[in-house]
Amino acid sequence: MLPVFVPAQDKLKLENNRLVVGEILNYKATWGFVTIGSAYTKIDKTIYKIGSNYCYSVEVNGQTNGLAKLFFLHDKWQSYIDTATITTHKSFRSIREGRYQLDEIVHFDHLNQKAEVQVLDKKTHTYVFKKKYDTPGNIRDIITGALIFRLIDFEKYAKGDTIVVNGFYEDEAYKIEVVYVGPEYIKTDKGRIRCYKVTPILPNNKVFNGRKSVDIWFAANKSQAIVRIIAKLFLGNIHIELQD
Repeated sequence: MLPVFVPAQDKLKLENNRLVVGEILNYKATWGFVTIGSAYTKIDKTIYKIGSNYCYSVEVNGQTNGLAKLFFLHDKWQSYIDTATITTHKSFRSIREGRYQLDEIVHFDHLNQKAEVQVLDKKTHTYVFKKKYDTPGNIRDIITGALIFRLIDFEKYAKGDTIVVNGFYEDEAYKIEVVYVGPEYIKTDKGRIRCYKVTPILPNNKVFNGRKSVDIWFAANKSQAIVRIIAKLFLGNIHIELQD
């Protein structure tokens, strides 16, 4: 089937009421039978203004726990997302993975289709200009790119449809293709839940075991929150499960 491009408005405009300010979702990550980490997503209670644009502030925070602290990870992402178009105006990420550290801010200029990246200078403790990149229209960072699938009416799509989203991540603009697998019931601690399953097509990499190695299930209800993620890595599978 031909790809289905996700517009800035149109179908999404009718579904924006699924985003509830103050919402917090908690997740648990396991590797086999071992709990290795936890994460949460949070939509701030305040609506912020970036330039002339009114924005949600959405935060994602993940860290390793227990025995997994031997492989320390504590990452934080934050995005300011246009309430009308669900596009990103500003994003922030703080990465702490072992000895690797990165603090970065990206400003998105939709009018001129540019993304300006600034990184934290450890000596001056100020953000300094790194580089400006060309981007396609309706650009979204990784948080907004995932959030947009909570707003899609999957009942309007057929199994096998490919949804294409313009994204920017780690200094690169890209088009990510996400295949709609279809509705599916999954078993959780709270019983069987009807979900919409999608599979993103990943670029070739050394972490994931294949280009279709991540499956995501969105609840087929009013919130359409992410219920489960299974990532197939070369070292085994990681399960991320909603705890609320």
